[in-house]
Amino acid sequence: MINETPNLEYLEQLAAGDPKVRQTIFDVMVKEYFADYQEYKAAIAQNDVKKSITFVHRLKHKIGFLGMEYSYQIAHRYEEELRRNSDRFQSEFEAVLLKIQEFINSTPSL
Repeated sequence: MINETPNLEYLEQLAAGDPKVRQTIFDVMVKEYFADYQEYKAAIAQNDVKKSITFVHRLKHKIGFLGMEYSYQIAHRYEEELRRNSDRFQSEFEAVLLKIQEFINSTPSL
């Protein structure tokens, strides 16, 4: 796996220098990320492939939002493998999610 680091470059573009907009968008993304992560973990635990696909897809876009292009591709491949009833790329995908959680937890208020 390529060592990618999440970043907020896309967020900065969206906010166009407005700190309130930047914080609001970040807060919404974080809230959605953790909700989607919990739903993904529940779906995996329940062996609910259809629900897993839904939440991998949603998380994939948060990965893209954080500028992780290679990791986005891993998420895409994992989503496709789930459609084939395969868990190939699951460990790589989940490693990406952990990296994002560490990034979020270490990011102070914007």
